[in-house]
Amino acid sequence: MDDSFIEALVKPKPVPGGGAAAAHGAFVGLALLEKIVTVEFQRSSVPSEPAWKNLLQEVKEASRTILQLRDEDGKAYIRFAQAKIFGKGKKEVLEALHQAIESPTKIMEEANEALNLVARAGTHCKGHLTSDLLVVCELLRAAIYGAHGIAQANVSLMKTSVEKKEHQSRLEQLLTGSKELYESVVNELGKRTGADGS
Repeated sequence: MDDSFIEALVKPKPVPGGGAAAAHGAFVGLALLEKIVTVEFQRSSVPSEPAWKNLLQEVKEASRTILQLRDEDGKAYIRFAQAKIFGKGKKEVLEALHQAIESPTKIMEEANEALNLVARAGTHCKGHLTSDLLVVCELLRAAIYGAHGIAQANVSLMKTSVEKKEHQSRLEQLLTGSKELYESVVNELGKRTGADGS
């Protein structure tokens, strides 16, 4: 993993911004999760153990998706900013705003799905690895909350109250579900932290 994104992030430019930073946090968490699953897969007494093999492929796919969403977030912001700056029509500005809301919402959804991958890893991994899985959980939770904040800020720019309420409802449902899943996963991992278990 190179540091080119971090180098771009520190520059005083609008892109990448908060949504991309949230996605990058999830990406880091998934990188750690991939390491944990790889260790367990290689340790498996049966090299072709399907549970670990399948999980590893899903983690890699999730990483690719979150990386794509990280890059798309900046593009969505630029489209919206340009639509306003260059005086595009109301319909075009609204479409760009929808994209600027949808982008961080998708980041939330993908980070939420990644929590499910952590739960699956935690069920079977060695007990001493659960503390690392807890770190993954915290990175994913930060990504979810960060992306939620960006999405909410963009929703506040909407003029139509009906659409605004629909977006807000979706975001709150997603955040509530993520909180419940996070707490469930962390509680289960907490029971196994430091255990010798296989």
